[in-house]
Parts: sequence; structure tokens; C-alpha cells
Amino acid sequence: MVHAEERLALIECFERDGRAGRTVDVHAWPLTLGRALSNRMVLDDAYVAPRHASIGPDAQGRLVLTVLDTANGVAVDGRRHGAGSTCLLPEAGATLQLGQTRLRLRLPGETLAAEKPLPAAAAVATPWLLGLALLALALAELGLGLDPGADLTAWLPVVVGLPVAVAGWCGLWALLSKVFQHRFDFAGHLRITLPWMLAVQLTDAMLPPLAASLGWPWLWRLAAPLQVLLFALWLREHMVHVLPAYRRTVTAAVAAATLAGSAISLSFIHRATDSYSRAPYMSTLPLPATRLAGTVPPSVLVQDMARLADPLAARAKKAREEDEDDGAADEE
Repeated sequence: MVHAEERLALIECFERDGRAGRTVDVHAWPLTLGRALSNRMVLDDAYVAPRHASIGPDAQGRLVLTVLDTANGVAVDGRRHGAGSTCLLPEAGATLQLGQTRLRLRLPGETLAAEKPLPAAAAVATPWLLGLALLALALAELGLGLDPGADLTAWLPVVVGLPVAVAGWCGLWALLSKVFQHRFDFAGHLRITLPWMLAVQLTDAMLPPLAASLGWPWLWRLAAPLQVLLFALWLREHMVHVLPAYRRTVTAAVAAATLAGSAISLSFIHRATDSYSRAPYMSTLPLPATRLAGTVPPSVLVQDMARLADPLAARAKKAREEDEDDGAADEE
């Protein structure tokens, strides 16, 4: 049996899901790494040389990594070192990348992270509370849009459709977790989905009435970009949960996709309205009692509308010219 005091170091080999899998105890230096059977640690990786690297103490007793005969080199904490170079390793350990194999060198001088507490009873009940809040909000929005006297079947799209949609969404992400992490983590993705989905719904339900109540049109225009941002963060949480070892790559990919999608959406809006934002519009006006902004005389409204005359005339002229061009093209 190996005792902890006999272990000089520990090498952990990360799986593709970011969790440590195979481990190798180090009881003597130097430690050689490569594909050849003569190495102390044999790596089954086509991108690793037969004798790829060696770890051992120098004359001062400091632990040093020596890169041997390899074309791909070794990355130590993200910094690449080529063949023939040496690297002084930190006393707290380091992360090593050899080919497509990621290793973690753990040394006695490392500082361990604090123990994570198990989920409390309140945390277990949280998804149920969030789910009920999400369903209640969806039912309230549906109730505002229904005609008086609507039958019970009008409520089925929310009562049945919303739970099915949430289950399907979480099920797809759980399948991805099964592929990359070998576990069907439906509950984990459900805990991610419910708060983010509730935040998106609250943004859509609260900001437009609040903008109308305060008389702030910019607050209405803020709702759509804020929803896009929330959805991007929501998507990132799912992807990081599936690929925890690629947190930075996932963040960069989601950010790039969000920026590209936003640019395309703005271009379509500008093409249709000659503006980068749509005019504030609500299908259901809030109650007059909720109006907090002060009133103005009718003359102020007339003056504000007078400023719209020139832009509207220019748009009408442009529309007539486009119609005339289309008519001429049809005649030809």
C-alpha cells in the first residue's frame, strides 16, 4: 500500500470532459513522459513523441521540466516550450499540455480549494419554486391577451406546452452531457434553465410597462438587447456545464455568435425602418393608475409631432421614387 508521505508528486490526466481520470504516483525523480514503454509515464497519444519530456530536480533542488526530442513541444500553464528547452515548475504544481493530452502536476506545496458543500434542502426546492414562478408568469401574460369568455383549451399551450418545451430543451443538453461527460445530467441543466428563462421572461414582461409608466422610451428599447444578452449568457452556462475544460473557448464562441447575430439583426431593422431600433409598441396599454410620468399640455404634443413632418415627408418621397422605379422596370 502506498502511503501519502512516500508520494513526491501526483500526475493527473484529464479526460475530454475536463475531469481528472487516470492518475500516476511519483515516488522518485526523474519522471519521463512519452509513448515509448521505457518511460515512467506512458501516454497513448499520436501527437506525443516516444520520449517527449522529463521532470526532475536541478542542482538547487528545484523541479525542472526538460523538453526532449519532440516537434510539438510542451505547454506549461499555457506557455509553449520547444525541444531542448527547460522550464522551472512552480512549487504549487502546473498544468502540462503534451500533444492532445492535458496533465496536471500536483506537488506537496499546492494550496487546495475549500470543500464544496452539498446542496441543502432549500436548494433542492429552488427548481420547483422557479418552475412555478415561470408558469405563473406565462399564465398571467396569456391571460392578458385572451378574449373574455375564452374556454379552458386556450390555456393548454402554456399549461402543457411550457413544461414540455423546458423538458425537451434540458433533455437535448443532457444528451450532450452524455456524449461529452458520459452522464445524463438532466437535473443540472434544469437548474441552469429555470432561472435564466425566468429572467428573460421577466425582462419581456416588466420593462415595456415600466417604460410606459415612467415615460422612458429608451427603457423599452433596452428590453430586446437585454434579452439577447441574457440568452447568450444562458447558452454559455449550458455549454460550460457540458465542456468545463473549454470555458474560455466557449465564452469567445458565444460572444462572437452574439455580436454577429446582433449586427445582422440591426442591419435588417435599419433596412426596414431607417433606424437601428424599432418604435415603442405595446399591444396592451398599462392601467392609467400606473402612470408615474407627469402630463404635458397638448401644445407640447403638437410641437413634438411637427418635428416628424420632414422625416415622414422624406420617407414618403423615397417610397414614391422606389415605386416609380419598380413600375418602370416592370414596363421594360
